Amino acid sequence: MNNWEKSNLELTPAPEMTLPDENGKLSVLIKHDYYSSDTENGRLLLGSFLDSLTECGDSLLNVFLVDSAVRLLEDPYFSAKILKLLTLSRYSYVCEESLAAFDVEFDSHDNVTVCPAADISMQIIQSAHLITLS
Repeated sequence: MNNWEKSNLELTPAPEMTLPDENGKLSVLIKHDYYSSDTENGRLLLGSFLDSLTECGDSLLNVFLVDSAVRLLEDPYFSAKILKLLTLSRYSYVCEESLAAFDVEFDSHDNVTVCPAADISMQIIQSAHLITLS
């Protein structure tokens, strides 16, 4: 709260411009196969964060894997954790360009879709509650 005078610069978006929030559900964008720094500590932090996200269960709407995060699908320590997270969310998207760039083999299954970066970008833009791991 502040004591500033309200000005005409404070705008409220029109209702038709407000994106639906899917009842508070979360979207998670995972961009790397580590958290913060590419160290053992960065991997431990990411593992803990993934475990915490799986606790959200029903609150997960979307999970996006892009860039080096696709390597988590083949990592012995992370593969089970990331697959569990992908299957818990309502929708999961894996970037096909990232799979090719990092030479990772993965096929769409269940609620996990391999799709172009452009499609993932549109989904991210439309996400109301987005958490980004980078």
